Amino acid sequence: MSAFQVCARCATRWPVGTRPAVWCPRCHGVLLSPVSAQAPATGTRNFRWVAKKPRNKTSRPAGPSHPRRTATPKYDEIPRWGLIDQPVSNVQEREPRLRRWAGAAPGLLVLAASLLGLAAAAELFRYGILLYNRTRLVGQTTLVTSDALVLFAETASIVIGIAAAVGSACWLVDRRRIFFERAGTRDPRSSRTIFVGTLVPVLSLALPGVFLTELADAKAGVGKPRLVRDIRIWWGLWVLNWALVVAASLWRLRDSLQAQADGVLLSAIVALVGVLTALWTVHLLHSIDDLGWRGTHKPSPTRWVVSVPRETVADVPLPDRTNRSVTQSDRTSRSVTETEKAAAS
Repeated sequence: MSAFQVCARCATRWPVGTRPAVWCPRCHGVLLSPVSAQAPATGTRNFRWVAKKPRNKTSRPAGPSHPRRTATPKYDEIPRWGLIDQPVSNVQEREPRLRRWAGAAPGLLVLAASLLGLAAAAELFRYGILLYNRTRLVGQTTLVTSDALVLFAETASIVIGIAAAVGSACWLVDRRRIFFERAGTRDPRSSRTIFVGTLVPVLSLALPGVFLTELADAKAGVGKPRLVRDIRIWWGLWVLNWALVVAASLWRLRDSLQAQADGVLLSAIVALVGVLTALWTVHLLHSIDDLGWRGTHKPSPTRWVVSVPRETVADVPLPDRTNRSVTQSDRTSRSVTETEKAAAS
């Protein structure tokens, strides 16, 4: 064995073959470099650590350092490391669903009023056909046209009326929230309570008037008495409309021909009252929003002032303390003169 390698971990000696190994076959430690076989057993590690001082480089004398002169910087384009104004996005945020329904409430009410007016005209046309049919025959085309017109008007008015009721409830929730916030308070009623009290058939006879009266109290403006009066009128029309609807529904249960004819006339009256109720509701919504009949802002009231000519204003003497003192002195001198004359006489 001419040379061997010592394991740095387990200190086992391994003979060197054709080429030195790297890892110990026993513990997989690192094998040191080959050592001669005649080397003593104590000096198996054939390397040592040697500390040397760094080379002493000749340092330049410390002096003021002058900055390197460079050319004035210029840019071929606007630097992008500064503040950049972001372009304003033209995409508007989408309004909440409640606000959209609230904005559509007046339009839905006007559309419902138009369909109710068409339903009233269709019922009156049918009633005229019944009167005409007492003595003469009516053509099939006329009857089909009347039935189709009545069916379309009543169905469409019911569908649009439900949508208008939902839009009006959303409008009530939105306006109550706004006016109570302006008053510095919070709406004491939740949105669910308002929707239930407005849309449930039995509760809708009483609670909407209460909600509107509370809204008028929260608004508390100069026109509050007039607004409360409009709310009461709407309340009466609302109850009357539902009472006529129930009466017309019960009237149709009668079987006689005269009762059916009277039911047609009663349906026309119900539709006309519905038109009046819908239009008055639009007027009430616009009154609360301080808008006109067409939904536009009311013009500011004109203040009339009496015009006085300039000459008249110039001729009017103004009160002055100096004039008062002069007048007083004149009166005193006159009284003294009169006293002297009386004494002399």
